[in-house]
Amino acid sequence: MKSLEQSLDNALIENIVTRTVDELTPRGLFNFNAPRQTLMGEGAILRIGEMLCHLDVSHVLVVADRVVHEKGLMQSMRRSLERAGIEFTIYPGITREPDETVVVTATELLTRNNADFVLGFGGGSALDAAKAIALSASCQSSLQQMAEPGFSGRRVIGLGAVPTTAGTGSEVTDISVIMRADRQHKFVIKHVDLMPDLAIVDPGLMLNLPPLVTAATGIDALTHAIEAYAARSSHPLAKALAICAVQSIAEALPKVVGNGGDIAARLTMATAAYKAGLAFSNSGLGLVHAISHQIGARYSLAHGIANGILLPYVMRFNALVCQHEYAAIAHMLGVTRAGMTEREQCMASIDAVRQLLSDIGLPGSLTGTNIRRDEFSAIAAEALADICIRDNPREVTEADIVQLLEESSSAKENL
Repeated sequence: MKSLEQSLDNALIENIVTRTVDELTPRGLFNFNAPRQTLMGEGAILRIGEMLCHLDVSHVLVVADRVVHEKGLMQSMRRSLERAGIEFTIYPGITREPDETVVVTATELLTRNNADFVLGFGGGSALDAAKAIALSASCQSSLQQMAEPGFSGRRVIGLGAVPTTAGTGSEVTDISVIMRADRQHKFVIKHVDLMPDLAIVDPGLMLNLPPLVTAATGIDALTHAIEAYAARSSHPLAKALAICAVQSIAEALPKVVGNGGDIAARLTMATAAYKAGLAFSNSGLGLVHAISHQIGARYSLAHGIANGILLPYVMRFNALVCQHEYAAIAHMLGVTRAGMTEREQCMASIDAVRQLLSDIGLPGSLTGTNIRRDEFSAIAAEALADICIRDNPREVTEADIVQLLEESSSAKENL
């Protein structure tokens, strides 16, 4: 009897030891998620009906940017869906920074029409809204619930994205950012099911963008790429996509701002935004986005412009631990020369970002905005609670953020 008990004890100990070793052995693992299918290129939108047929879609709720709808950019989509015999309902209620009431209204429309697929069509706001609608309707959950850590609801309604800007990368990300009803704060929701099943990227839909919108969205994509490359959770695959995106944006963004009809440059930018979106969706972001989410909501400052203003200041702050990464970025920005030290290359990358902002007509500081110094501490506290802060490469305190806001609000840029 004792022999049997001893054998059982030995087996239990062996199982515990083996399990512990197995749990400790894997190192350097990383996940990589991407849309199941992407179609990219001029005229890609004309294939949407065919592609949705393959997904057995019967009724599409199209969540559209109001300006995109008014300009008639959805006509090609309409024709393709009609030829494919797919019913559709268009909700053209997305304006800049939609709030949670829009999501509730569109979700009710989806239910009434028994739609089985949600298609975001427009800029990042339209895509983010579509993603939130599809997940909310699937789970019967509020934005507040979906934003909670550990939310485990699953999406059963199909989801697709057609971007009309090259910036947010929302067509490939697992994040949705929606303004709260008070329009002072934002829900930042991260969930694997927010990644679309289908992305259609057609640069022909981006030809009529005004220069300022092109510039702001392009800098948003650059911010995604730089933050993804240096993020704590970054890994070789994300870094490869991010660094390639940096090089493409540096080459193409000035061209599309100066000549919006350059279809080749538009495709390069669209591809770069896609790569940057994949990179940060799989590696995380950082302090730029943690702060910009707060000041964008409080002061109605466009997301891309807020990111652009903050980017060189945050890069300088993070340079303490990111010298190697920023030196690599300097190579992609084309600002290195023989004999430069790694530190010199690092600082050159920051100067290059600042110069790019100036070249494409975006502000280099928060001077001129309505940001209030007496709210810096509150903004800093909120930024520290933002989901993006966790992947910033350097540890951050409230005092650090207040100092960054002070620097970026000064008329004299101390870069």
